Amino acid sequence: MRDRLWGWLRASRAYWTPPAVLTEPPASAAQLAAYAWRGGWTGGVDGPVRRLGVWWHRLVGLPVTVVCRYVEWVAQRPGRAVPVYVLWRLFVLTTAGQWAVEHLIRPVLGLAAWVLL
Repeated sequence: MRDRLWGWLRASRAYWTPPAVLTEPPASAAQLAAYAWRGGWTGGVDGPVRRLGVWWHRLVGLPVTVVCRYVEWVAQRPGRAVPVYVLWRLFVLTTAGQWAVEHLIRPVLGLAAWVLL
């Protein structure tokens, strides 16, 4: 019993330790999908927990990862960030942009904040 507890604590520590962002490259989308399908986080057992994890990856993990990676890519260079900001600002100032912000972007961001917080 005691060995199982220590094993669980070691695995839990590894699970909750964030990566070293300055030295470790991020996992690819294919690696994240493989982890959802075959990772050891369910003890290697297929079942409802595994299916829930796969659906979480599909509906939350992958979309958030893709958006964040593109934001990261844009933010890495001012030559990308400035034109994107100018185009975004011009879009928001148009009638179509104001409608999109009010009816599409704000609800999606609100839902994402509700799910993640």
